Amino acid sequence: MNPRRSKYEIVSEILKISNVPEGANITKIVYSANLNFKNAQQIISELLENGLLEIVDETGKTRYRTTKKGLEFVDRYDALESVQRF
Repeated sequence: MNPRRSKYEIVSEILKISNVPEGANITKIVYSANLNFKNAQQIISELLENGLLEIVDETGKTRYRTTKKGLEFVDRYDALESVQRF
């Protein structure tokens, strides 16, 4: 079994962590997804560019929230993973 996660697995995890009404800050994402800040920032940037995450800045602090498009990605990824395990 390969201990390394695929980029898609990491993306799915970030989107799940950020799927809360108030969003998740970078620290929450880094610790919950077990990433370093550099990798997390790079992936978050790509997710923002592709419309899978949005920035929430209601309290003056940057938070990231999963968009509808991001939730669709998670649903499709989870479906693919369940088929792959079969």
